[in-house]
Amino acid sequence: MVIQVRRTLRVARMNAIEECRELVFADYRRKTPRSAGLFARARKVMPGGVSGNLRYFAPHPLYMSSGDGCMTVDVDGNEYIDCFSCNGPLLLGHRPKALSAVADEIETVGSLIVNPTLMIECAEALQRVIPSAEHVRFLNSGTEAVMSAVRCARAYTGKDYVVKFFGHYHGQDDQFLLGVAPSRAAFGAGIPEAHLENTLTSPFNNVEAIEKLLSERDDVACVILDPAMHSGGLWGASKEFLSAVREATRKAGVILIFDEVITGFRLGLGGAQEYYGVTPDLTTLAKALAAGEKLGAVVGSAEVMSVFDPQAAAATPRAFQSGTGNDGSGALTAAIGAIAEYERLAATGRYQILWDQVEQFDVALRAIFEASSIPMKTNRLCSMMQLFHSSQPPSFEKYAGLNNAVVELFYLALINEGVLLSLPTSNHIYFSFAHDEEAFSTILQAVTAVLEKYPFQPAFAEINQ
Repeated sequence: MVIQVRRTLRVARMNAIEECRELVFADYRRKTPRSAGLFARARKVMPGGVSGNLRYFAPHPLYMSSGDGCMTVDVDGNEYIDCFSCNGPLLLGHRPKALSAVADEIETVGSLIVNPTLMIECAEALQRVIPSAEHVRFLNSGTEAVMSAVRCARAYTGKDYVVKFFGHYHGQDDQFLLGVAPSRAAFGAGIPEAHLENTLTSPFNNVEAIEKLLSERDDVACVILDPAMHSGGLWGASKEFLSAVREATRKAGVILIFDEVITGFRLGLGGAQEYYGVTPDLTTLAKALAAGEKLGAVVGSAEVMSVFDPQAAAATPRAFQSGTGNDGSGALTAAIGAIAEYERLAATGRYQILWDQVEQFDVALRAIFEASSIPMKTNRLCSMMQLFHSSQPPSFEKYAGLNNAVVELFYLALINEGVLLSLPTSNHIYFSFAHDEEAFSTILQAVTAVLEKYPFQPAFAEINQ
């Protein structure tokens, strides 16, 4: 009898989810017919009709035509408040005035010349604002920056092993595509086990575990971490943990790398190392560095980065780092303009204003869910947020296994109301300096409208309890 009741409840629950999905999908299809057409066209030439797996979501992806400030417009002419920010780079919003010189610079000097003076100016700007930036090397992406930083650490120490933490993502190099969940499982197919052998894993925010690991081994070249623990759910680091890791790596002669591809400039002008007051040996940057243009960087200790210096002393190990498009005029000009704008915003207190706005939004958002009897947890760090539907006490290990199907449906329903809070398959929310009080208010109104318009309460009921 008990088994039959449970089965009946499970069927009813799935019926509620399917009913909600059908209603949301139907409205989405009516709103985005041109996106549907482009999806059919794109699938003939691109896997999944997109240039990256994250960009796909059912029933078909959005295809955008333009953006301005915190707004973006799709090919059907629908406007959205954009809080996905292309997965984080658009801290200044779309088409910021600080980047207005990019096109002129390319027209004046060309898109790519050898050793442009712009790279010196940009490196000087990074040296000025990032605590660890004694020396700088430019690259094209965060993935490349991480690869180069780790190679630098291995060359400098003469050791092979790298320590990463569960829940952290460090780009698309095979050696880091594991441990995104609370296990060492590879993040997708096509990753040889041999490529993971030199990557050790440890639980995040656990001082005893990392101290024990480093005390027991003498073959570790570096420890790398994302101070926000963004991929694992935006749990963030504690200053005590980062300070302990800094001390443990220094004692063991191990290079400490902060992967600030996400936190760089978002947690303040000097990134997470300024926010937490802990300075690593090396730092990787991308995303907000050039406010949407393609640019990455490795910055850090001049001594450690001497392995990249052709004029270093004869006894210095030589590590190779280069790339054809590492110092493109457009990207460097964008970075120079963006850094100058971040400096202005920091000097005028705008970072704190944005963080206060996001905190107030967070409180109001949770109140709306509570009024609808929907248990929804929010993780927030400065201008970033993620949502988790659960009545369980929050933890990375528990939330990593949540069923996010209805949360994804909620994000799609918000798109129907003109709010791109996150891509449905992402759960990454990034607010920008372009978001004002009116935008935050409109988003909250859209959330209320969605919960009234669609049967989300029964769809959420009983899931992840």
